[in-house]
Amino acid sequence: MFRSIALALAATTTLVSASTAELRDTARKLSADHKDAIVWLSVLAKVSMSADGDVPAQLKAALAAQEKEEKSETTGTIIDSSGLIVTALGGLDKSSMVDGQTVPTPAGPIKLKSNSEIKEVKVIMADGSEIPADLVLKDSDLGLAFIKVRMDSEEAKGVELQSIDLADSAKGEVLDECIALGRLDESLNRESSLLTTEISGITTRPRTFYRVATDSVGCPVYLANGKLLGVSVLRSPKGAAARGGQIQISPIILPAADIAKVAAQAKEAKAVEPAATEEKAAEDKPAEDKAGE
Repeated sequence: MFRSIALALAATTTLVSASTAELRDTARKLSADHKDAIVWLSVLAKVSMSADGDVPAQLKAALAAQEKEEKSETTGTIIDSSGLIVTALGGLDKSSMVDGQTVPTPAGPIKLKSNSEIKEVKVIMADGSEIPADLVLKDSDLGLAFIKVRMDSEEAKGVELQSIDLADSAKGEVLDECIALGRLDESLNRESSLLTTEISGITTRPRTFYRVATDSVGCPVYLANGKLLGVSVLRSPKGAAARGGQIQISPIILPAADIAKVAAQAKEAKAVEPAATEEKAAEDKPAEDKAGE
């Protein structure tokens, strides 16, 4: 079931080339200034799966058999020097991309139910050191998750965190040149990555999303003028029927201003159970956001 998520992540590597010397110079400066704000997150989660309605016993058993603890990694971006990190919910909690989706089976279409209990989160710094952290908030509508580094931990002693500024942002237009920052995986020594690309499309309803090719999720994308456009996340329409047996997942850029609204709540949030974070996000969501859903 999670193969679709891997395919969506792979789709972000279909890169667009933007090539002016001025853009490359801006990109190098942004990378130098902000690369240490991009980190890897190591996540231990217990994943469970079931289905709504009258499901054949054999299929029900097959879904239940997928319950397991597993480790995964995803990238995130430090947005406050106190230790607040934003990442793509779909990268941190893969069940969020599956929950509520309708898929075909020999017994007819079924609606999947999936949940991840996040048991442990560690932040992998640029030098390879690991610091414990907590999931404090997730917003399934925006596809965001927020992590807080345990700055009072032994592992965090003497660590100074670099962060990006969500407020130093701007809106983009179709074909605007962009600069995507990222971080390579362990096989490539977790070095910082950098590419130039452009906005290929904009969705305005129910809210604004930008379609920009990047090579990672949970990472910042800047405009050519150095202003932050947003952060890359994964979007999946809830309740939609899978196409060809594959769940529909789209990598998008969520505007920085939308992230900042939820980040203000996350900064004050405490570590809570995964199920409670969604309820809190729904309660705290601004009225104008609810009205647009």
